[in-house]
Amino acid sequence: MIQWIVHLPLWQIIRSLGIVSYVLLAAGICLGILYSFPVWQGRTKAQLFKLHTFFTVAGTGIGLLHGMVTVIDTYMPFSWSEVLIPFAAKHDPVLTGLGTLAGYGLLVLIFTSDIRHKLKKPLWYAIHLLSYPILAISFIHGYFEGTDTASLGIRWMYVLSMGAVVLLTILRAMMRSEGGGGLAARQAGR
Repeated sequence: MIQWIVHLPLWQIIRSLGIVSYVLLAAGICLGILYSFPVWQGRTKAQLFKLHTFFTVAGTGIGLLHGMVTVIDTYMPFSWSEVLIPFAAKHDPVLTGLGTLAGYGLLVLIFTSDIRHKLKKPLWYAIHLLSYPILAISFIHGYFEGTDTASLGIRWMYVLSMGAVVLLTILRAMMRSEGGGGLAARQAGR
């Protein structure tokens, strides 16, 4: 069984898991921002929340698998300490460490969301805002450590995903600055 596993195209699997994880996390944060828009009500808002949760949890799980598979890779194996201890890797310790920190940060976000009802709202919200720097360090890890970034399509995926997060964040901030109602209040007034 072990021989079968180590003969898999592990490097390609590691790269693919990293890309899929990042795409799911970027989609998850975009859906989380969209969920906070005051225009959504009822079923639509509930669906956005479900999708936000699904994409974030799936992206986290796949990202953790991405890190774990590096331990069995025969081309460039990592030790468990290199995977689990930030900045302990022999190969690109800073970029690899950022990936480890992103993994831990995502676990904190998921855990605190699961116990949200036990936390004071401002504390939970402050922790949840860490999703922005976590996505940013995931971006840095993937863009600069990932061997697929040489591909134009992968570079565009990274740039467009971050652009979407920035654009949605700006739109949400504009709605908040208009008194919370923003677009919903304007649409109701038409």
